[in-house]
Amino acid sequence: MLFGKTVEKRHECWKCKEELVFDTKIGRRDMCPNCTAYLHACYNCTHHDKNVHNECRENQGEFIRDRAEGNFCLYFEFRPLAGGASPTDAARQKLDALFGGGSGGAQKAPVLDVGTPKTETDAKARLDALFKK
Repeated sequence: MLFGKTVEKRHECWKCKEELVFDTKIGRRDMCPNCTAYLHACYNCTHHDKNVHNECRENQGEFIRDRAEGNFCLYFEFRPLAGGASPTDAARQKLDALFGGGSGGAQKAPVLDVGTPKTETDAKARLDALFKK
C-alpha cells in the first residue's frame, strides 16, 4: 500500500512471457491464464539461477527435481517484471557504465599505446615510472 493506494506488482510468466498483474500470493497450483504453466515454479522465482548449485540461490531450499512443476518451496518469491532486463543484464550494464566497457552508452577509457620495452632497463624504467619510484 502506497499513500492509501494498493500497488499491484507486475510479473512475467517464465514460459510464454505474458505479463501478469496481481497483488495476491501465488498458490502452488495457480496457472498462467495464457499458457497454463504453473506460476509457483522455480523458473518464476527470484532465487532461481541456473549457474549455482541446485539452481537456487537460497541455500536452505530443498532440491526440486522438476523446476517447471508447481512446488511447495517455502522460499518462493515471484520474480517481478524488471523492465525487460534480467538481473544479470542490469548488473552487466552497471559494470560497463562504471568501467567504460561494452555498448551500454558509456564511453570507453582511452588506451595508451606505449609499445613494448626494447631492453630490460627500459622495462625497469617504465615499471619504476608506473609506481613513481
